[in-house]
Amino acid sequence: KKDEAAKRYFGQNNIFADLFNYFIYGGKQRIKPNSLQDINNSLIVFPEGYDKDKKPVTKYRDILKLCTIKQDEKATYVLLAIENQSEIHLAMPVRGMVYDGLQYALQIEEIQKKNVIEKKLKTSDEYLSGLTTEDTILPVVTLVINLSGKPWTAPIRLTQMFPQTDRKILKYVQDYEINLIDPAMIDKRKLNKLLTEIREVFICLKFMRNKLMFYKTIRTDKRFTSVTNETISFINTIAGTNLPIDKAKEKTNMCEAMQGIIEDSEKRGEKRGEKRGALSVCVQMISKGILTVQQAADSLNMSVANFRKQSKAYGFNLEK
Repeated sequence: KKDEAAKRYFGQNNIFADLFNYFIYGGKQRIKPNSLQDINNSLIVFPEGYDKDKKPVTKYRDILKLCTIKQDEKATYVLLAIENQSEIHLAMPVRGMVYDGLQYALQIEEIQKKNVIEKKLKTSDEYLSGLTTEDTILPVVTLVINLSGKPWTAPIRLTQMFPQTDRKILKYVQDYEINLIDPAMIDKRKLNKLLTEIREVFICLKFMRNKLMFYKTIRTDKRFTSVTNETISFINTIAGTNLPIDKAKEKTNMCEAMQGIIEDSEKRGEKRGEKRGALSVCVQMISKGILTVQQAADSLNMSVANFRKQSKAYGFNLEK
């Protein structure tokens, strides 16, 4: 459920562009939402020991888009991908490396097919590779987003997954590092470089395990005074919160909603205190023989079974 919600939310071009502008360009608006184009996110994987009797397996990237970045009257084309992680993946460097590698292999395969159809292959070297010297492939940038609400403690580089190894050997091992956005570890001030409501999402993820800071931030941050219901719904899904939504409008004032939650909580706390006090008095009167359990339950408009249950919940043990 979290992954599907993340695919829909991050798949919006304005959100997608904001994430990559934040990560690659420090918040500068180089990637425009209208420069993004959804493309096929499926990858073909051959099972180990593949033969004619075994069918290849199709894997799907979470989100994949073709991006055109125009600068100095020149256009740069790049494939941008997002992998959402609702839980921390201990083998993410290997997974990311495989996905990116397959993406490059897919590009090569498409070029090879085109060259055969158009009869562009002339030399033995070109026939061997299926490519001409003019052929190029697009770079792939994959962004991993940690949606768990916990700091990322897993490896971010391939070499971190190795045991102690001779440095001379590691010198010849190609490393792979994931591009990670970890909201729990980002300074709140740096999140201001995000221009869309993904900033509010990340702030909620950052403080979701610290209720005091969670409530305080929402109540004091002006950008939470007008948040789309779509974003609040997404926050509720990935953070496990139950923030109220003003269904009569497209946006909700989360500051007011949070204040209402706190006031209701305080009232419930007062009622729990009153209830505990009443139960305490009744239990003491029962222990002194002044009231029977039935009389005590009747005085609080409870059944005997519910009276015993509530007394136990508040730490009062009654003799049968």
